[in-house]
Amino acid sequence: MKTPIASLLLTMVASLLVDNSTEALSSSTSSSSCPAPLAGILFDIDGTLIHSDPIHLIVFQELLLNEKGFNNDQPIDEAFFRKHIAGRQNALIMAEFFPDWSSDQRVTWSEMKEARFRELAASEMMERKMPGLDKLRSWIEEIKLPRAAVTNAPRLNAEAMIGGIQYNDDFFQTLIIGDECEKPKPDPCPYLTACKHLNLDCSQCIVFEDSPSGARAGVAAGAYVIGILSGQDEKTLLEAGCSMVIKDYTDAKLWDYLTSRTEI
Repeated sequence: MKTPIASLLLTMVASLLVDNSTEALSSSTSSSSCPAPLAGILFDIDGTLIHSDPIHLIVFQELLLNEKGFNNDQPIDEAFFRKHIAGRQNALIMAEFFPDWSSDQRVTWSEMKEARFRELAASEMMERKMPGLDKLRSWIEEIKLPRAAVTNAPRLNAEAMIGGIQYNDDFFQTLIIGDECEKPKPDPCPYLTACKHLNLDCSQCIVFEDSPSGARAGVAAGAYVIGILSGQDEKTLLEAGCSMVIKDYTDAKLWDYLTSRTEI
């Protein structure tokens, strides 16, 4: 038989357990529904600042036709480009396409390809700038958010594209090149390197990406990744880990989200 004192003690313990459980649940719910304040913005370049994939596709189609037997001597199509090329480092692409080539042959072909890209893209960069990018830039500058460009593109390409849209005026506080990191995307190293340069916690940053490779890198770095529908389909980007997918920087849901991250 329980004494009155024992019953009272059991009641008090049960009450404390319920209170603690409710407090923990409340804290967990609050944490998951209220993301941390936004600390920085990290942009990919190809397909994210500029809708450049169509030019890359043309160049690959043109040059790969010169390699006898590749793809049964047929031009690659957009599906092939999306699967095997978009967002990937040149060294990885070349190793897959030409496994019997020497490293010097692969580098020489890659450099030829990139030079041809810059030649074709030179007169088209401004018209290929992603819609809404200037509005986003103004918003970032207004609230003084740190920002970086992080890309698997070679440095010459990255600088040419940033200059081609007239963003080479110190808007980007650092430019990170995958080839110059310990590992390129899809490894998180390039994004983690950018955050180190800017003294940021990557979990408090937004990453804008257009490729599965880049999206996986941003997710692995701990960032909130927003996919841009400039080349891949929504399903592919979501499967790569994007938390949101937008058409471009004019998308209303992007601005709703940005507002939620800066009004905390």
